[in-house]
Amino acid sequence: MIRKWQMIALMLGLILTAPSWAATPTSVQRYFQDLQALRADFIQRVFDEQARIVQTSSGRMLMRKPNQFRWDYRTPAEQIIVADGERLWAYDVDLEQVTVRRLDQALGSTPLSLLSGAAPIEESFKVGPAQRRDGLDWYELTPREPQSEFRALRVVFKGELLVSLELEDHFGQRTRLDFQNLERNPDLDPALLRFTPPPGVDVVGDTG
Repeated sequence: MIRKWQMIALMLGLILTAPSWAATPTSVQRYFQDLQALRADFIQRVFDEQARIVQTSSGRMLMRKPNQFRWDYRTPAEQIIVADGERLWAYDVDLEQVTVRRLDQALGSTPLSLLSGAAPIEESFKVGPAQRRDGLDWYELTPREPQSEFRALRVVFKGELLVSLELEDHFGQRTRLDFQNLERNPDLDPALLRFTPPPGVDVVGDTG
């Protein structure tokens, strides 16, 4: 099972490190070149190996370079995941519990290299040529690390607009994020990219 923060880490690395994919059209290169932040609504679906939907959730996301993001899952259960640049906070509203981990420990070495932009994407992935399907351009990225927990990451554009990301594991399970109302380089309130546990909740982990 792909953990939520793995999907988030890979996505953040891709969209905030200004990749220079040789196979990517010029319009897509322009999209990423000056990207510093994103805001969007999302629908997340998990498909089993038979392509059946086994889980659906939705919410709103914010991202800002470097290493900051916030995902507010609203359905089917309320959950908030915030990376403030140093720590990752996961708040389960129903359980009234906050789990805290250092960002490097929570996300792992390969996603973190993408997060920080320390290494070009080509060092971690083999980037396939664009495939045109249903009016969308699909790019498949295959991890170079043989022990990777996932088989492929797909990035989907409609013209110059990022519309979807899809992560597939070695068992054929896919996690797909579809974006709506996406804003590129919006002004984000810095307070939204910090997290303070609500009074009375249990806090577990490395609060430093």
